Amino acid sequence: SSGINAEYGQSGTLPQRAMTAKPYELRRDFSPVLSSLLVQYNKSQEVDSMANLHSEVDEVRGVMAKNIEKVMEKGEKLSRLEQRTAELDANASQFRRTGVQLQRRMWWQNQKMKIVLVGTVTVILTIIILIICWQKGVFKKKKY
Repeated sequence: SSGINAEYGQSGTLPQRAMTAKPYELRRDFSPVLSSLLVQYNKSQEVDSMANLHSEVDEVRGVMAKNIEKVMEKGEKLSRLEQRTAELDANASQFRRTGVQLQRRMWWQNQKMKIVLVGTVTVILTIIILIICWQKGVFKKKKY
């Protein structure tokens, strides 16, 4: 359009003719200008470089979107890992407390068993000693 404006301008007979022109009447006037503009805008190098630039931008966008997605996934995985670690820590503390309680309970049970065993052995030995003493006549009254 700038080439057309520069060549034909906004004033003069061409704008007036354009208002009253029949179809294809102005073709010979605009044909060279349109041809040169088509050649200028259809140069393959410029179009290819713009297309390449657009494809590179699209490719970079795609890579960045994938990277952002990966970062978000890693963040979610780290969050889950952090949560699991906290749960394991809590479970380990509970396990430690339960283990200490069980150890104390078993120690007391062991002590009770020792006391019962010692008492039982003492009673049995006392009975055996008393039986032996009775058979030997230690408990018989002596006549004087």
